[in-house]
Amino acid sequence: MTLSSLVSRRRGATAAAAAGAAIVLLVVARPVSADAPMAPPQCALRLSVEVTPDVENPADPGFISSLLGDNVGYQLFLLNRVDDTHVNLQLQGPGEAANCRAVVKSMREDGRVSSIQEN
Repeated sequence: MTLSSLVSRRRGATAAAAAGAAIVLLVVARPVSADAPMAPPQCALRLSVEVTPDVENPADPGFISSLLGDNVGYQLFLLNRVDDTHVNLQLQGPGEAANCRAVVKSMREDGRVSSIQEN
């Protein structure tokens, strides 16, 4: 065996070992990624709403959404209709509970609303 064949064999073995190590690193290493963005805080309040007798259907989706006025980003969900003048709703929207309470305050100023209780 000549010196050049020994060097050639050693280079081949070194290259194979390096390739094997690279494969092991790819299999073992975890993928690197950024943390998922945090969702903004959400507020949610359950409300018992009493409306004036002139409201035809307090469970009507159009009526319920109209109670929000200009409060963009908030939603009202009908939980149940109690009777002709009472509904239970859930208010959800961005921010802390104080933000939801500000929306409830604006809803109380609506002339069709007799009262709102937080549950």
